[in-house]
Amino acid sequence: MAALWPAKVAELTAEARVRRALPRAGLRRIGPFVFCDHFGPVPAKPESMGIPAHPHVGLQTVTYLFSGESRHTDSLGSDQIIRPGDVNWMTGGSGIVHAEEVLPGPGELHGMQTWVGLPQAHRRIAPAFAHFSSVVLPRLEFAGARVRVVAGRVGEAASPVPTFQPLTYLDVELEPGATLHLPVEAAQSLGVYVAVGELEISAQRVDSGVLAHLSESSPLLVLSSKAGARAIVLGGEPLPEPTVIWWNFVVDSVAEGKALQADWEAGRFPSIPGS
Repeated sequence: MAALWPAKVAELTAEARVRRALPRAGLRRIGPFVFCDHFGPVPAKPESMGIPAHPHVGLQTVTYLFSGESRHTDSLGSDQIIRPGDVNWMTGGSGIVHAEEVLPGPGELHGMQTWVGLPQAHRRIAPAFAHFSSVVLPRLEFAGARVRVVAGRVGEAASPVPTFQPLTYLDVELEPGATLHLPVEAAQSLGVYVAVGELEISAQRVDSGVLAHLSESSPLLVLSSKAGARAIVLGGEPLPEPTVIWWNFVVDSVAEGKALQADWEAGRFPSIPGS
């Protein structure tokens, strides 16, 4: 059985709202994933989901789109457009500042923003940014289902995204009436977030906008859907303590988080070139 956690609406800016599945009072993280936002579908216009410059320390941000396009800029000078099936994987490390801008278009913006907490030994490494296009991420075909391996591996299919700990991030699409027997890492703590439609996990129904935290370890994840669904499977090896989430940082203590926030407010973080 899985524990079901409906995402809650959170306000990012006056115009931009998301459904937040992590963190929760009763569920702080799944493996190393400490944050999970689901945005859209919303009209592809800047005011729908534009996020101004803000800092990160001690974690990696992961941006993944189902539809639409956005632009990432950061204090390293990165300037990258992301499209559906691509992934932006940014390492905050000792400190980075980034912003995200929606590129206007006729369709809708729809995607996921997650954070991966860095292990304690790597929390203050040098910041970095990497973009991986959809063509380099393995895409597996099953009967009535497709799986893109964004990070981690499924069997022999391994993502090229480098990580600091074993983890899993999969984009799963199920056609109506399909059942998928998905091999997973039994040693990892895993969750399934349903972004579109509904599905069943070993006959337990999970609706759209709900995160299912798997309570049992198994080398096989059985997913099925009567009407079709799209979901993200995420998780990995748990982060060791101490692990504190304070604002946009993963740190060892609340005091460290408050000091970093004071640094941001005092203008001691690097700026985005041209901003």
